[in-house]
Amino acid sequence: MDVSGPNIIVGLDVIEAMEEKPIKGCQTMEHYFDLGLTFHQRYEHTHQQEELGSAIINYKNGLETSSTDKDLLGLLLNNLGLALLTQYQRLGNLKDLEEASFRHEEALDSCPTDHPDRHTFLSNLANVVQIRYKQLGEIKDLEKAIESHEKALDLHQLGHPDRSMSLNNLAAALLTRYQQLGKINDLQKAVNCHREVMDLCPPDDYLRSKFMNSFANALQVQYRQFGAIEDLDQAIVWNKKALDLCSLGHPDRSRFLNTLANALQTRYKQLGEIKDLQKAIICHQEALSLRLPGHPDRLMSLNYLASALLVRHRQLGKMKDLEDAIMWNEQALYLCLPSYPLRPTLLNNLASALQTRYKQLGEMKDLKKAIMWNEQALSLSLPGNPLRSTFLNNLANALKTRYKQTGDIKDLKKALIYHKQALYLCLAGHSLRSMSLNNLGNTLWDMYEQAGKIKDLEKAIICHEQALALRPPGHLGRPISLNNLAEALQTRFKLIGNIHDMEKAMMFHAQALNLRPQGHPDRTISLKNLGDIFQTRYEQLGIPGDLKSAIIYYKQAAFHEMSGLPDRLRAAKQWAISAHRQQLSSTISAYFLALNLQQQHLALLPSLLSQQRLIEKSSRLSLDAASYAIHAGKPELAVQFLEQGRSILWSKIQGYRQSLQEIAHKSPQLAKEFQAVSTRLEYNATSADVDVVVLQRALSEKWTILLGEIRKLDGLSNFMQGIPFRDLKNVSAEGPVIIVNISNFSSDAIILVFNRPLSTIALNNASPQVLRYLLGQLSKSTESSDYSRNAYQVLRHLWYAIVEPIVKQLLLLGIPEKSHIWWCPTSYLCALPIHAAGPYKKGSKNLPDLFVSSYTPTLKSLIRARSNIPKPQSLLSLLIISQPDDTIPYVFEEAKIVNGFQKQVYTCSGQDADKKNVLAALQSHSWVHFACHGHLEEQPFSSWFQLHQGESLTVLDLAKNQLSNAEFAFLSACHSASGSTHSTPDESIHFAAALQFSGFRSIIGTLWAMIDDDGPSITTEFHKYMFRNPATVDLKDAALALNIATRELRKQHVPLERWINFIHIGL
Repeated sequence: MDVSGPNIIVGLDVIEAMEEKPIKGCQTMEHYFDLGLTFHQRYEHTHQQEELGSAIINYKNGLETSSTDKDLLGLLLNNLGLALLTQYQRLGNLKDLEEASFRHEEALDSCPTDHPDRHTFLSNLANVVQIRYKQLGEIKDLEKAIESHEKALDLHQLGHPDRSMSLNNLAAALLTRYQQLGKINDLQKAVNCHREVMDLCPPDDYLRSKFMNSFANALQVQYRQFGAIEDLDQAIVWNKKALDLCSLGHPDRSRFLNTLANALQTRYKQLGEIKDLQKAIICHQEALSLRLPGHPDRLMSLNYLASALLVRHRQLGKMKDLEDAIMWNEQALYLCLPSYPLRPTLLNNLASALQTRYKQLGEMKDLKKAIMWNEQALSLSLPGNPLRSTFLNNLANALKTRYKQTGDIKDLKKALIYHKQALYLCLAGHSLRSMSLNNLGNTLWDMYEQAGKIKDLEKAIICHEQALALRPPGHLGRPISLNNLAEALQTRFKLIGNIHDMEKAMMFHAQALNLRPQGHPDRTISLKNLGDIFQTRYEQLGIPGDLKSAIIYYKQAAFHEMSGLPDRLRAAKQWAISAHRQQLSSTISAYFLALNLQQQHLALLPSLLSQQRLIEKSSRLSLDAASYAIHAGKPELAVQFLEQGRSILWSKIQGYRQSLQEIAHKSPQLAKEFQAVSTRLEYNATSADVDVVVLQRALSEKWTILLGEIRKLDGLSNFMQGIPFRDLKNVSAEGPVIIVNISNFSSDAIILVFNRPLSTIALNNASPQVLRYLLGQLSKSTESSDYSRNAYQVLRHLWYAIVEPIVKQLLLLGIPEKSHIWWCPTSYLCALPIHAAGPYKKGSKNLPDLFVSSYTPTLKSLIRARSNIPKPQSLLSLLIISQPDDTIPYVFEEAKIVNGFQKQVYTCSGQDADKKNVLAALQSHSWVHFACHGHLEEQPFSSWFQLHQGESLTVLDLAKNQLSNAEFAFLSACHSASGSTHSTPDESIHFAAALQFSGFRSIIGTLWAMIDDDGPSITTEFHKYMFRNPATVDLKDAALALNIATRELRKQHVPLERWINFIHIGL
């Protein structure tokens, strides 16, 4: 800011003297002007608000005097306007901005046309109305600014020392009008003005560096319009020259560092040279170091650095960059006063970073915060604000993201409204019009996908065509528009069959790929899109070469390592599915890659909730892989595929709990470090708090290094890697294990019998669709009059479609009746009562009459349960957790029954049964009996046992425990062994699985709601058998004890659905 008057600093003693000087009748305009000027200049050096406030008060006091000195009045009004503008920029009070504009107009009006300071007053008026335009968006303010700058320039003819400054100011205003209205003539005039400035400005002019910087900014804008890389290169050259003139300590150095960084960042986005981005970040970091806490522009440096780190995260995938970007954004927002003009921009940028983290980690809290900040940014941008269209677009995008997560149509409809409003604000020629058209086109396409109205698809195509027309060759957004238009045309081809749409789509996808060379982060997207379109044409027209082309593109997309893991995983899955359908030789390679990419992606996600969302998108991957391997004659590989791709959430965390004895024997220090890091990793992985992500990233990197060191030890090269089949096959040493794989391609059973080759059985009548229907039948209320009839029908279908062929094979293999067998089901079968299947007709045996059934989620979990099994014992440490109320009075009876069989029983009931006490008690007891309410939630990790006063003990709470003494758990509660049946059935996310994960080897649970009387009945009969010989209670008897207990219920002729409700998991 330039303050009219002598450039001096007046000490405090001088100010005091001046304040005391006026005696009655001597308070003149000159006195107040001098005093105001002194405070004003002091503020320039101290940045203390009280100094600025005193300057304004004294300037205003000067206006109250009766002086007739018009020259002094003009200077006083000018300086008052400058002070008010500074106060507005500091505090954000719009009244200060309005008054500053008014005072500068008064100053100009007081000044005759031949006044020597008129050019200064014109320039200052232009500056203030230009700032008001940026805040309020009134185009008349911008027009007035340009008019005033032109008049000032007319007063500065060739040879005038201030002509360069007037040209520079006019160029800045013209550039702003170009960015708002898109008039190319304004851009060209601005660049020409800057060129003249550089010709006029001598090498030793102290303003030369500022002019260089402004010229560089204009060249950047011209690059964005025309795409000529020479403009961008030249801008960087001028930026560097400006910076070279600003040595350390120069007041403009931090600002020039930021502008150079922004130019380098732009060139990175165009050419993909990572060194440009790295240099940009270094410049932003230096600029921030020069703007220490308290510096008025520190928040802008924080904002710039955060934006650059966000870009680098999107390129390199480093979570630390994303976390730092959010941290710097939050710090910038903290420094920003509520009324500060740039607050909406800072809110918008923080929202963008949070939305990026949501896309990476899937934490809904991030998306909710992003939407909240977007809404605040929009509410703070008044109608007419030039950035309002940007805020509308970003809020709409965030709402659309939430719609895709939740399916709430209200979010999609709001997004459509906001995108239309944004486009309305971007008139023809507006620099953001193509972006708004693109966003609106995408949202209309989503509306078509949701409602199926072809008019929405047609409108989407029109929007994308218009957007592409505004993005000529060289435009950064051209590949995006090519891609989006191609996808819309491809959709219309599938709908209508117009071959011209297909041909255009193929051409546009190919053009997009050419603009994304090797190493481009979005290359995988274009490669997959080309694969999709060749796949579509093959399906529609049957051209043989198209399928080969599709596979080639999918494969290239999946292996492009510079692209993000989510995009590569999608490509790998599509490669596998397409190859599988045609029985191509590359199918197994595709499935191997897809499963490995899935594991890699999971490793980057720090919470169980975010991992679960990823698995929902790939829930059938391992099932389809196993189906192909079975029919390719490789059942062993099928078993490995299923073990790798199912119960991933539990398996991933259980990897941190592996025994470290062997490592400790060979390297005690390494074992200690690995155990410490693994424990912290596991705790963070089961945390619902997003704030642990930064720590999780550092721990993961440390864990990977330690894991590499462990694998260098003798005999540990395969530590924590997939279990080879040669180790898995031993799972059948104590009885047959039957894996039932349900895939969209085929349904099959694999029978593992110890020391026998694997047996496979085709199950042609057990499709996922049929099993889902059966599950729906059992999901109806158990109080329905026809429930028993439905249950019998379900069990009969399971028998004839699945169980009978398996039983016949078991008998052929010589497995005696009454043997203990283990079921390892997949898909919807995980929630169906296979253990109770049968023909249910007179003279026929049902499965419970033939074999004793247990379940295991995976082979690994059963192997783990059998390791280091305690010997049969007489003294058990037994815990009863009960929470009686009027709706479940039977829990008292259950507790009494259990107490009758075992003397060492600790009961946790009533007010003692809160979460803290229950979790502590679980640590010290090997057997536990839960008798309380169980509640299912849509989010399976949130399903909960009801404790004292309604306190919840969730699946996630149980999963966090590591129980070294745990052996057996009886879950006499509703839904204790059932969880998500529609999104991730193969993950077995329920109470029983959580307890198994925590250490329990053997568990009894329920598939649905219990009847009150069944708890005591089952408990009695179960414990009768288990404690038939109190001196040697054997954990391995649990499955047979349950079989006997349910048989007693059958003898009592209880309804079918009541006794089939109970299942055994584990040993």
